[in-house]
Amino acid sequence: MKQLIVLSILLSVLWSCDSSTKKEKSTRSSKTTEQTSSDFENYISTLDQIPLPLEANPLGQLPETSKNFDKSAFEKYKHTWTSHPLDIYYQDDKTIGIIDCSIGDWGIVPFLTTYDLEGNKIDSTGFYYKSGQDMGYSAIEHLTFNADRTITVLDTVKRWDFNEDETDIIEGSMKMTTGKVEYRILDNGRIEKK
Repeated sequence: MKQLIVLSILLSVLWSCDSSTKKEKSTRSSKTTEQTSSDFENYISTLDQIPLPLEANPLGQLPETSKNFDKSAFEKYKHTWTSHPLDIYYQDDKTIGIIDCSIGDWGIVPFLTTYDLEGNKIDSTGFYYKSGQDMGYSAIEHLTFNADRTITVLDTVKRWDFNEDETDIIEGSMKMTTGKVEYRILDNGRIEKK
């Protein structure tokens, strides 16, 4: 009987210790979430809204970016391999889309990342899949970021046949194709290729 009482007391003590640990972890977790949210809110407050529609291509210039953006927050929230934010593409009561810039083959390349309002990444994409130049190949894509959260990509691709030893193109062998791809941002922040 004594052993049963001792065991009951021991279990009660362990149970109460476990509950306080859970409460402590829960408090710590909510403080972290508040801090992250606050960091993200501070970051987006340093960015401007992009005037729409925004048209871009690898040979053109993108508009001036937010000059006073929070550099340390950018490092935390940026799209991989980007060097600076362009600005805010859109924002609603659930999600926000931010365009970051990277260096491409011909110039500055925009990447779109969507987040929830706490700063959690939802989706991201780049749009220049064909643009570039090589022997026998030349392509350029033109982007339009529209106010209705659609992105239109128009491309022109030129290809040439090679001579027998593949050291040069054959003059007059150029074949040109054009294409159109459309993306849209869904209400949940996902980026969908139409």
